[in-house]
Amino acid sequence: MHPPLSLIWFFLTAGTSIGLFTFTYFMEFLTLFGKNTAMPEKAVLVSVVLSLVLVGLGAVGASFHLGHKLRAWKAIKRFHTSWLSREAVFSGAYGFTLLLFGLAYYFKASPFLMHFFGIITFILGWLSAFSTAMIYASNRFVLEWNTSLTVLYYLNMYLMLGSSAFLALTYHYRPEFITTYLFLTFLFLSLGLAFRLAFNIRQFLISRPTINEALNLPHNRPIRVLDTGTTTNNYCTTEFYYKKGKDLLGSMLPVAYILTFVVPLFLVLYAWITGNHNYTFFALTFLSILIGSGIERWCFFVEGNHVQNLFYGLYPQEGYRLRKGYMERKQTRISLYG
Repeated sequence: MHPPLSLIWFFLTAGTSIGLFTFTYFMEFLTLFGKNTAMPEKAVLVSVVLSLVLVGLGAVGASFHLGHKLRAWKAIKRFHTSWLSREAVFSGAYGFTLLLFGLAYYFKASPFLMHFFGIITFILGWLSAFSTAMIYASNRFVLEWNTSLTVLYYLNMYLMLGSSAFLALTYHYRPEFITTYLFLTFLFLSLGLAFRLAFNIRQFLISRPTINEALNLPHNRPIRVLDTGTTTNNYCTTEFYYKKGKDLLGSMLPVAYILTFVVPLFLVLYAWITGNHNYTFFALTFLSILIGSGIERWCFFVEGNHVQNLFYGLYPQEGYRLRKGYMERKQTRISLYG
């Protein structure tokens, strides 16, 4: 699949926004149970403003992926069937309630009102994240994405971005929590690495589709492509297959692993074990995760092989091998009545 830079941009900005707010409000939420975890007012306001700006930039960036931007409002019409529609609704609602939370906090509204907006914003943010992940995980035509690992890994990346960003705030405003967030950043990085490895290993294990399955026909009548139907590039051969990306994937994926996991894990472990709480380490940790996640999302799209590529001879060769499976149990039935 051709990687849309606007969606990668949305992932980085919205992911950082939701992740950062998650930990910011989490510290406020714990005060309801008598814990002395509240961040200074300036820290909370800085976090909320950054989260608002980021989700706004994400929405603007994502709009470039739309063919007719003035029709974007129609996305909400398919809320009951479309994960894309749910993403749009929840993301917009998240931004709105985040603004209300920020205003309630700034004007020192009642604790009930502040926490009400905080909890609602937290829920809407993660519903937005889940909806975005499900856009890919529910896609049955790209087998590499069609797995629960896509959702788990996607949500965990938001926590990676959020915990590493919040680590910088604790350095300036509540240094006594640095060790806690070093551990949390290490935890989410470790989980992210495990999910990513599982995602890649699964690609070697999944059974590739055949032309018969693409046409919803049984395997007892093998079908093969005699003519691809086109001699020039078109939308299907450029957007659903990215040849340059396929050529670069072998070198880009290791870079994504190094920047997203290896470098941040080294920095976090070094700061945690030695007790050298250097702000430069924390800034580099977040920056490395941010850049690495952008490259990783690029790889994620390139790794996807849409089943329609079978008709253009662009699907990985193993997809053409006739294999036994559930399709053989289908019976071909011809009827004049549908």
